[in-house]
Amino acid sequence: MRADRRQPSDGTTVTQVTPVPEVSASGEAEGTVESGGTVTREAGFLSRWSLQTPGIDIFWPILAVVLTTFVIVVSTVAHSSMAAVGAGSPRTDWASSPTPKADAPFVVVQISSRPTRAQAQTEAQELRRAGLDAGVLRSDLYAPMNKGWYVVYVGPFPDTAEGRAKAEAITLGIKDSLVRILQRR
Repeated sequence: MRADRRQPSDGTTVTQVTPVPEVSASGEAEGTVESGGTVTREAGFLSRWSLQTPGIDIFWPILAVVLTTFVIVVSTVAHSSMAAVGAGSPRTDWASSPTPKADAPFVVVQISSRPTRAQAQTEAQELRRAGLDAGVLRSDLYAPMNKGWYVVYVGPFPDTAEGRAKAEAITLGIKDSLVRILQRR
């Protein structure tokens, strides 16, 4: 490109940019020079001039910063919104099975008994959201429970004085709950 600067009588500077054909290593101009100094190139060839357009060299870094900032803001807002409604990271420290030892008795706080597993799991989920270590067990598998029910429980606790005391403390805050000592059938 060739820039010609002229200064008119009013004191302003005028710059006229005229494209100049590129010269190859052999000394010949690349492309075809037409009247008026315009260079035409073959279709599909990306001109170096298009990358030298004023302002284009700063466009992509700015776009990258804007998009990165947008992603960070959206993910932060989404995470805080989910936490506000109680849909944060799931706890993984709950007991998967109520039996601390295979044949040893253990203590649970029985919250309720439901005829279907879905009803019991819904209630257990509500208790987990409230911060309790709740689960569901099939009454068929544990003595002295009546068979055919899904039991919502909090625990398990060891069958010791300390374990029973923890279970009793929980029953004070949950209406109609009771302490049960269970053993696998």
